Amino acid sequence: MADPIIVDRDVFLHNLRMSKLLTSQQFRVVIDKLSDVEEPREIAKALVSWNLLTKFHAKMLLQGKSSGFFIGPYRIMELLGQGGMGRVYKAVHQTMNRVVALKVLSAHVVNSERAKELFLREAQATAQLAHPNIVMAFDANEVSGRHYLAMEYVNGPNLDQHVKKHGPLHPGLACEIVFQVANGLQHAFEKGMVHRDIKPANLLLQQENNSVTVQVKILDFGLARLNIADGATEDTILTKQNTVMGTPDFLSPEQSRSLHDLDIRADLYSLGCTFYFLLTGRVPFPGGSTIDKVRHHNNSEPMPIDELRSDLHRSIVKIVRRLMAKNPAHRYQTPDELMEALAPHAAPSVMDWPIVAPRTTNDAGTDDYPALVDQAFDTEPKAQAPTQVTNEQSLLDWVDEQGQQRRRWVRSLVIGSVGVLLGITLTVGLAALLLWNQ
Repeated sequence: MADPIIVDRDVFLHNLRMSKLLTSQQFRVVIDKLSDVEEPREIAKALVSWNLLTKFHAKMLLQGKSSGFFIGPYRIMELLGQGGMGRVYKAVHQTMNRVVALKVLSAHVVNSERAKELFLREAQATAQLAHPNIVMAFDANEVSGRHYLAMEYVNGPNLDQHVKKHGPLHPGLACEIVFQVANGLQHAFEKGMVHRDIKPANLLLQQENNSVTVQVKILDFGLARLNIADGATEDTILTKQNTVMGTPDFLSPEQSRSLHDLDIRADLYSLGCTFYFLLTGRVPFPGGSTIDKVRHHNNSEPMPIDELRSDLHRSIVKIVRRLMAKNPAHRYQTPDELMEALAPHAAPSVMDWPIVAPRTTNDAGTDDYPALVDQAFDTEPKAQAPTQVTNEQSLLDWVDEQGQQRRRWVRSLVIGSVGVLLGITLTVGLAALLLWNQ
């Protein structure tokens, strides 16, 4: 069904001129070439065909919008998704000509100086992550009271959408995807960061250039911690007591008890639940309320994955079971350990391409017009019902100091050992040389 046209020709052209989407010269050419066209829809269609506007621009102008197409240095191109935190747009940096995913936060998400401070701190921490399996953060700023984060643009669906549309994945592909996610988590782990909201909707798929393999990118490191609690009206940044950030279907037992006393093993549990979903097409504990799901994660075992799918290698079944162990000590202790276990089973080239949904067409075989987007991707975690936590520190948790000290100690031990071996080698060599000269 076509979107309603609200404006007439004169209003449309006025809005177009005020929008600054066209230069003065381009606007004059449009007026000249389309002087005989009365229907604003046809004018918009022509502008899109000439690549002067996007369908999103045309839709907004036809509905009477004349502003909001620019945020700072970014030109908005289309809407990708929206949720409790705000909206995500495809945008272009006008100077660098770089396409980005621009997340514009809702005003209530950053409604205090404390919230703004936390947003900037989380964005700065996220910018330290540079890895092919993590969506990169480019820029964070505030313009006229609007806070935004510019991120790497990934032209592909998330895994939640893909599995719901195409069904459970080939075991080799599922292992490859989880392997890549673990690779990204290992990088974050080495930087001292924990994601806290690993789930299929936060894992984006991208086809590598000139390749049949898939690349997975983890979304929302840092920004995921700005999620809001259902029903909150003030101080909704998640430093509030009696709330917890996370998604119940993928929440580790320890995360439901404490928001801050977590390490990378909580992400590995969530990755195990994601692995379960990729292989079966269902979450570990379907049905029930948020509290029911939290209780199940703490006290119940999901239906054995090999009862839902008979073609899984026993090693894969064991990997999923170990990832989802209730006690963190019984899981893989680092993403590196998980990658080692997955490597023999990963098969990166068993996906049918392209993975992006095809464009919709009308009865005439042409693109429906104007469509908001071809496919609206879920690009951010949804707000969840609150559960108990008490700590009001930043939701960006750093690995415990003891763990960092252990890593420094191991690094020093390795360097020292190499130095000793090098010294012994030089001494032996020098002695041999002296004997030879004699």
